[in-house]
Amino acid sequence: MGAVCYNSRVAGRRGQAALEYVLSLAGLLVVVAVMWGLVEASRKQSDRTMKLVVSEYP
Repeated sequence: MGAVCYNSRVAGRRGQAALEYVLSLAGLLVVVAVMWGLVEASRKQSDRTMKLVVSEYP
């Protein structure tokens, strides 16, 4: 019975480690997505600014 308890503890720790890796990956993907969105918004704003600067409107 002791071996069953030990095996379940080891399996539980492996499951916890796998869960931590999955959560870390998900967090990293969220950060990358937010950063990509900010870069795209900045690029679009920059494009609008350049269009206003080079326009012939007084």
